[in-house]
Amino acid sequence: MKRLSWKYMAGLIDGEGCIDMQGGLDSRDNGYYVRPRLRITLTGFPGQQLLSCIKDNFGGHLEFKGINKNPNWSEAFCWCLTSKPLRAFLQNVFNHLWIKREQAKFAIWWLDHCGGKHVSEETRRCAKEELKAMKRDPQRLSDQAVAEIQRLIR
Repeated sequence: MKRLSWKYMAGLIDGEGCIDMQGGLDSRDNGYYVRPRLRITLTGFPGQQLLSCIKDNFGGHLEFKGINKNPNWSEAFCWCLTSKPLRAFLQNVFNHLWIKREQAKFAIWWLDHCGGKHVSEETRRCAKEELKAMKRDPQRLSDQAVAEIQRLIR
């Protein structure tokens, strides 16, 4: 198995990665759950090989996204990491990120303070909106998102 460096992973995340929130309704008690998620999607056989190597190095799971309706597009593969493994991964890659640094910082904060807890619909919506704002403006500080979420969960 080829070892991948944290700097290489940071570059891949900055260029091809997506840090977002995954959530929904918990069927056991009808509470909302939200968890940060890291995804990297690549196309073709070389992309599949690289994502398989990432999965072997860091865990997570690999999904086949299939062939799109456009015949000129290649099949896509997606590597995804969530929950506790995501916390450790982001902590290690954090110092090497440039573009997605604040998104990673917010995801780490969420996992430390809200991970495993049910949140209100308003808190879920706010977290998603704050991450969208950080995607539009990578220099937007995650501290603004943290302050808003803390206000809602008190």
